[in-house]
Amino acid sequence: MIQATDIPPTTDGAAVPVPAAVPRGHGRQREQILQRVLRLLHREEGGVLWIEGPAGAGKSRLLAFAAEEAAPAGALVLTGGGVAGHGMPPLAPLLDALGPLPALRSREPGSARREPGTYPEAGSPYQLMRQVEDRLRDLAHDRPLVVVLDDVQHCDEPTLLAVRGLTARLAGLPLLWVLAARSHHDVPAVESLRRDLLTERAVPLDVPALDPEAVRLLVRDLLGPRAAQADPYLPLCGGLPGAVRQLCALLASRTGTPGAVRTGGDPVAGAVAARRLDQLTRHAKELVLIASALGDSLTVRHLSRVLGCRESALLRPLGEVLAAGLMRAGQQHLAFAHPSVRDAVVATLPPPVRLSVRRRSVDLRLADGTPPAVLAAEIAELAEPGDEHAIRVLATAARELAPHSPATAAAHLRRAMELSRDAAPRRMRLAARLIPLLWETGEADEARALAREVVQVPPDAATHARVCLELTRMGGRFPVAEAEAHLRRALGHRGVPQPVKDQLLSTTLLNRLLAGEAEEAGGALAGSLARARGTHPLNDLTQRTLRSMSACHRQRWTEALGHSESVPAKVAELDPAYGAALPEVVVSTVWRAALLGLAGDGTAAAELVEGGLADAEQRGRRAYLPLWRTARARLLLDGGRLPEAARELAAAQEPAAAGAGPRASGTSAASAAAMVCARARIAFHTGDDAELEACSALAEACLEGEDRQSRRAGAWIAVLTALYRDEALTRHQLGVAAAHLRRGFLHATCLDAGDVVLLVAAALASGQRDMAAAAVEFAEERARLNPGLPLFAGAAAHARGLFARDADLLAEAAELHGAARPLLRARALEDAGECAASTDAGTARSRFEEALRLYTGCGAQRDARRVHGRLRKLGIRPLGAACAAAPAVPEPEWRGLTRSELGVVRLIAHGATNREAAERLFLSPHTVNTHLRHAFEKLGVRSRVQLARLYAREVDSAAVSA
Repeated sequence: MIQATDIPPTTDGAAVPVPAAVPRGHGRQREQILQRVLRLLHREEGGVLWIEGPAGAGKSRLLAFAAEEAAPAGALVLTGGGVAGHGMPPLAPLLDALGPLPALRSREPGSARREPGTYPEAGSPYQLMRQVEDRLRDLAHDRPLVVVLDDVQHCDEPTLLAVRGLTARLAGLPLLWVLAARSHHDVPAVESLRRDLLTERAVPLDVPALDPEAVRLLVRDLLGPRAAQADPYLPLCGGLPGAVRQLCALLASRTGTPGAVRTGGDPVAGAVAARRLDQLTRHAKELVLIASALGDSLTVRHLSRVLGCRESALLRPLGEVLAAGLMRAGQQHLAFAHPSVRDAVVATLPPPVRLSVRRRSVDLRLADGTPPAVLAAEIAELAEPGDEHAIRVLATAARELAPHSPATAAAHLRRAMELSRDAAPRRMRLAARLIPLLWETGEADEARALAREVVQVPPDAATHARVCLELTRMGGRFPVAEAEAHLRRALGHRGVPQPVKDQLLSTTLLNRLLAGEAEEAGGALAGSLARARGTHPLNDLTQRTLRSMSACHRQRWTEALGHSESVPAKVAELDPAYGAALPEVVVSTVWRAALLGLAGDGTAAAELVEGGLADAEQRGRRAYLPLWRTARARLLLDGGRLPEAARELAAAQEPAAAGAGPRASGTSAASAAAMVCARARIAFHTGDDAELEACSALAEACLEGEDRQSRRAGAWIAVLTALYRDEALTRHQLGVAAAHLRRGFLHATCLDAGDVVLLVAAALASGQRDMAAAAVEFAEERARLNPGLPLFAGAAAHARGLFARDADLLAEAAELHGAARPLLRARALEDAGECAASTDAGTARSRFEEALRLYTGCGAQRDARRVHGRLRKLGIRPLGAACAAAPAVPEPEWRGLTRSELGVVRLIAHGATNREAAERLFLSPHTVNTHLRHAFEKLGVRSRVQLARLYAREVDSAAVSA
């Protein structure tokens, strides 16, 4: 944990004492920290500082500096940190940081403060994280808050996941995170956290070694007139303040002149440590040597058991070691005075002795009941090939960790496979367990390669069937020849449990239906489902989803909702730890959410999506993130929140960056096509030319592919592109797009009820009136079959009104769409206004103005500009909508501003805040602030008021006069 001498543990904003030693070096880093603290205090602008450097570089001093600057000015400072060498409860660093605080806003009388080192009763990491999040929200609402975490590389994985989620969800609060970690720590979870935070514009602070002058001044501060004694050792310290301070402390504690430097693992620490060891008694030296092999922190009880003596027998040698300055005692643990000291001491132990001590330590902790998951990493490092005990422990740890941390579980199973490389059957069974974990965590290629190996040489029929099931769950085609033969073999073998057979059959059908390969011709789907006679909840869930999708294909959407109604209840019947990790559960839940959104229950749909997305993010299930984010983006798009939907889809595309082609490795073609369709819809409304061109290029690739669903999706994007460009479509293109709409869904995403209106518009614009009529008939038949779904009735009225140019019918369609679908309502009002424009200008104006208001609120800039043009044809200049409906930027030659600067200036001049401008332009607030600062300099203004006046005088007035 962070020591009180490093960061004052204050949480009440009281003055913090300045450390006795004068700080040296790292002036630039201190200035950056000070700037962030001032932003927090004066602008209530939070953020994340990621401080990184080698051990002893002075990271803790910088953390202390942040606390010292923030606390006296009224900020609340919470401190905590990771501890290496022993298991900690989940979220212990965050709980320790919050622990000394009195309970805030407790719902129960008599709430007491938690003593440091004690933790709440065991609960799921997710529940604890929610408690931490609620507490931080309460604190940040009272005053600015600084959360300081040291030694992030030693934090447990739930803490790392919590920090990742909390920094995102609490980003809008006056909360500054100051995190410090060692560089080159080689901890995948920490590296992932670092990458994610820096990607989201966390501020990195590298802590380099001090320059020679700063080291000289530091030694003079610490040793005074004896500073020259450190000169022989300084070249070996590497400029690290911690190493220099430790050296000076040891030099200051001895008398006489320095002797010759002795070599060791670390030349400086080795020389000093060896000298101290030589001065210890035999028992004290043995204690230090054994302790050095046990880690950076350990208890007296554990040390006594490893040494095979009573705790009382350690009092004298331990007192001698503490007096020598080689170790220090905390409240509960012993630790070496500096990591380099421990490294130097442990380097003197022969490797066999070191391994023997660590193995004995692990065995003792296992005997004491320490969970295998806590010790698995250490066991994996110590084990040798053929170690049966280690293989069992790693397999057990992987089973325990798989629901919560699939990446860690996969690492343990990999190591277990390495240890059992000479036992082929066992290795194949371990591989079968590893395959789904690899796929979950985004390692789809490795998962498929491993599955291919197991399927070709399976150890038994049950393992073969389970691997076939995992391959089916991944989607796409089997990576082996004669895939159908493998499925028949798995389904027909007597040694395969019936639930596995049933689920394999149901999942195969689901995968084919999602890919558009099972169209229920001749009742084939119903007949196949009848063969699955098991009653396992997972199989029941999958069959209900299949029947629901089949009903949608037949345009029986009300029936589809009924089939999916029990999805949450069926999920609850599964193992709560493993249920959320199953692809069938994810697909079924996403599908249920899509149906709820279509039925108008956006709140219930959002609850399902948010819960699934939170689980995938917290557990590191990267394979599911594109699906969940696409589902969330669709809900946002349907609700008319276009900027948010665009950001969500941008996040969903991140896993594709590492893969080749338009989709991430392991993502099905249909799933990727659903994402591209959503992107194209957003670009269609916002007027993003570049994005629509990118989607059009992807659509051409889809049209040339073999996947039936993707080809239909490509045809639909071609419809959007043609409408966008005012181009005509061929009958074939319209026919394929119509087939896309008749199918009703794309992967696990329902098609929008209003898409049929766009098809009618495209057919009419292309002169294909008979195809437009067929689309209208389809919309009316769909509405007739589903009388309880008003969206279908609205779409049918809209399609008929557009086809017949009936303004009253179009107005009725707008009312049926209601407030839940602002984009559909706005389009119906716009079409109604267009029909009425030649006969009733007053009615047309009111409908255009309402459509313009809705488009503007949704961020549909292209639609708003189109309606603005319709109003101008009526001789109306809606000044209130000028900002939203005007071109994205004024003429590019205005006062020498760049196009990016002009875009920011336009929004700011019309009253937008930096954050609002960032959302509208899909930029970060920092980038907006930079553009605005440059614009101020070029325009010679000093305030937003001056900017608004200048813009109104030279740009807006010119546009009105034109």
